[in-house]
Amino acid sequence: MKKISLFLSMFVLLLTARSQNCEGFFPVKEGTVIEMQSFNPKDKLQATSRQTILSVNSLAEGLAIKVKSEQFDDKNKPVFDQELEMRCIGDVFYMDMKNFLDPKTMSGFKDMEVTVSGADLEFPGVMQVGQTLKDGDIKMAVNSSGMNIMNLEVKIYNRKVEALESITTPAGTFECYKVSYDTEFRTMFKITAKGTEWISRNVGTVKSEQYDKNGKLTGYTLLTKFGK
Repeated sequence: MKKISLFLSMFVLLLTARSQNCEGFFPVKEGTVIEMQSFNPKDKLQATSRQTILSVNSLAEGLAIKVKSEQFDDKNKPVFDQELEMRCIGDVFYMDMKNFLDPKTMSGFKDMEVTVSGADLEFPGVMQVGQTLKDGDIKMAVNSSGMNIMNLEVKIYNRKVEALESITTPAGTFECYKVSYDTEFRTMFKITAKGTEWISRNVGTVKSEQYDKNGKLTGYTLLTKFGK
């Protein structure tokens, strides 16, 4: 569940904007690097994530953005990296929920039949306090020789813009929209949790916090570097 929250923090960075050029929450400029660090409740570093915009291509309806995503452990050793495709259409940015699937785990299913479906996570270019955002979900079924091996479902729901707040991190001070949400993870059993993101225009996610179903803090992330 912590991994899901970390990925959400990573990819909320790719927020869209108003206008045909999709300018707004995220600076869609090639070469931009965004680094976030993840900590446990006792402020111990757990992981570092880094996203680099590789290319931005214009489409008739918006933009296609290619991003290199890298993750490092608490000793700054590489864990994995992958390239992701994002899209902006009109005034909405769409994040494919497949981005929540661990590529290392997925590689173990390469010789099996994998079926993936779901609804993209949407971020509108204009946010207002009190606004409710759409849910996102993904369902995955893994089969081998006609036999079901595993079913997985991830859902992000109850997304609400709570407030406009000023947040300070090692990367600076930012005016942010505070967005709360619930998460649900199902395999053989169900795990529920809660999260909060602070999102700044022209920057993306500045801070996030993750909680268990009882509201106890389980971890948080901070924007530590931003720019070229």
